[in-house]
Amino acid sequence: NNEKAKNLFQSWTKNMVLYGLDAGLGEFFMNASETSCLYQLGNFIFPAGQVDLDFWQDYSSQYGLADKIIISEDFSWREFLDSQSELQPFTRYAFSDKIDFDAEALEKWQSNLPAGFQLCPIEEDSYLALAEEVWSQDLQGDFVDFAHFQVAGGFGFVLYLEEEVAAAVSTGLVYEKAIEIEIATKPVYQRKGLAKVLGARMILEAQKRSLIPLWDAHNVASMKVAESLGYRFLGAYPAYELKETFWKG
Repeated sequence: NNEKAKNLFQSWTKNMVLYGLDAGLGEFFMNASETSCLYQLGNFIFPAGQVDLDFWQDYSSQYGLADKIIISEDFSWREFLDSQSELQPFTRYAFSDKIDFDAEALEKWQSNLPAGFQLCPIEEDSYLALAEEVWSQDLQGDFVDFAHFQVAGGFGFVLYLEEEVAAAVSTGLVYEKAIEIEIATKPVYQRKGLAKVLGARMILEAQKRSLIPLWDAHNVASMKVAESLGYRFLGAYPAYELKETFWKG
């Protein structure tokens, strides 16, 4: 029952949840009494309603939690997630969807490429290349293949150093009027300002398409890039991953 599921998220403020529900994206999983819901959106799981241990265990055993990020705004669920020994808590950083960008600064930053790097739109070959290494796999977003990526309105940019993919930015999720920015840099090329170049380029492209470029930071480095680009910081919040996933990443 989608309406009953949505009602459990009425008090939530998370952009991913609000925009995802509004666009009809993702899947709902509910317990038999319809008092507990897991909303799965891409690689995110959002538990809401009453904590139901059996329901959680059934979902975990059937679908697995590997490579999933678990986030809840319900305090009882946070307490429950804190008590699960297989989960590792970590901190993410939220930003407002009300953004007043400095277009001139963005234009300047996007053109500030270090020598030797080339910026290209994501095409089928580069989209497929993103799957080849662990650091870039999430950049393919919540899409079945490149055709689905295109049909759904996905887009992005890749930074090459000669033939090598050094960094990329993409639409992790595409909503009706917004996108979720996904950005990553190959470890050897980090701390060269590449994420800021890609972020600026992606924001400008989103604005050209009349889309809101949403940003939700997975770590402090991503948070700092977002703030430097003009996003308004809302605060830190807890998230959870399987310990085996967390340490692998």
